[in-house]
Amino acid sequence: MSLVKNGKRNTTRRGFVKEVAAGAAAAAMAGALRASLAPPDEGLIAAPGPMIQAPGPGELKYRKYFTSELRPEELEIGYGAMKNMFLVFCDGDIIEGCHYFSAMLMGESATKTAGHGPHKHRDPEVLVALGTDPDHPNELGAEFFVCMGPEMEKHVVNKPALIYVPANFIHCPFTVTKVTRPFIFIQAEYATKATETALRDMVPPEMRNKYIFIDADGSSDKGKPRFGSKVPPPSK
Repeated sequence: MSLVKNGKRNTTRRGFVKEVAAGAAAAAMAGALRASLAPPDEGLIAAPGPMIQAPGPGELKYRKYFTSELRPEELEIGYGAMKNMFLVFCDGDIIEGCHYFSAMLMGESATKTAGHGPHKHRDPEVLVALGTDPDHPNELGAEFFVCMGPEMEKHVVNKPALIYVPANFIHCPFTVTKVTRPFIFIQAEYATKATETALRDMVPPEMRNKYIFIDADGSSDKGKPRFGSKVPPPSK
């Protein structure tokens, strides 16, 4: 990283960000102090703010960007119909242009299954595990392992983590081994529809009916039968 002189100071990008953050914090504190000392009839009303447009007749113009405002027939497409599985789910079928995203709450019952078998995706993927204890945000309250690469290198996760999976990279099995408190598990793919190629031959024959295996080509789920509340059956 280059070092650039500025008067008596040497600044780097990190130093610049720190100075900007400090300046913004100081400005915010000064603004809050002014507001607290202002007469009751002034407060923050004098400060200019964004114009709030009142809803017109009919639907809100931008409701299509909120899953919480979609009608059932708009939301319950593909995995979106699995309301008992996901806290939130969205992809390009549900909101045009949206990348595949899901979040679920995993409890102790997740330890009763073998988990997700080895597979790969056409596009990069990010997996995130977060705890739900507000008093101990750095604790996951669970433990799982995920295997990575053709070597099936095993990684044990027992604290909040983000896992990056490159495109066409072999990963899993993913198996939850312990849950002392439900945790949030997030999956996001860098594509509007999820793709998945199951790699059944990477596990012993006796395990192939125990792991979840899914084959998905990334095609639209519009007009197809709903998945219901269960994971779609594995392809033969």
